[in-house]
Amino acid sequence: MKVRFEEYENNVIFRVYDFDSKYEKVLKMCYYEPDSSSYIKTFPRDTKNIKQIQSYYSSNFKEMFDQLGYFKPIPWEKALLEFFDKIEGQQINWWLTGSCAACIRGIPLSPHDIDIMVDSADINKVNEIFKDYIIEPILDTNGWLTKEFGVIFLHARIDIASDPQTCLDDPEPIDCGPYARANLEEVRWRGHLIKVPPVNLQLNANKRRERLDRVALIEEYMQKQK
Repeated sequence: MKVRFEEYENNVIFRVYDFDSKYEKVLKMCYYEPDSSSYIKTFPRDTKNIKQIQSYYSSNFKEMFDQLGYFKPIPWEKALLEFFDKIEGQQINWWLTGSCAACIRGIPLSPHDIDIMVDSADINKVNEIFKDYIIEPILDTNGWLTKEFGVIFLHARIDIASDPQTCLDDPEPIDCGPYARANLEEVRWRGHLIKVPPVNLQLNANKRRERLDRVALIEEYMQKQK
């Protein structure tokens, strides 16, 4: 697996090529676009620190995709603890969603990454704190599901998103939408209090994505809590 960076007009293209076919599903999952025998993702050429991001990407992209495909162990606990240590005391409002939010409750969902939600007003702070660990720029999505989105790699992939859009809660609220943001709970994990969405919203999210094995585990947990 190799990567090449190309400049075209006002854009920089991250081109992943010469990879085993087992990575194709992973690349599609990460919204890379097929282009001949490669997959690409495009970012603005004037993105801050783009050369540093390219260098970090070159050093870590294979490890990231190996973890995402479950081809290597995912040290999500180590990654989450270090993320917490770096962001603690920075006055940034953040919360944990996705499978890790279930895992810290004790639901074993086998995450392949960490999903962090923040306020858009704090994106500049996040970019500064994690400038040495950005593997895909944290940028305005121009109307996608969240206002901004990007990725840092800190032992494991950590997706950073801001200000979830209302469409996420249609037809029912899920664990990363505006309803979740307004109804966060706190879970104590490894000595830290972490904000997470209500567990029933995680059930909704996994039902929507037809992850039936995860649905069963969440339902079992909810039954035990009654």
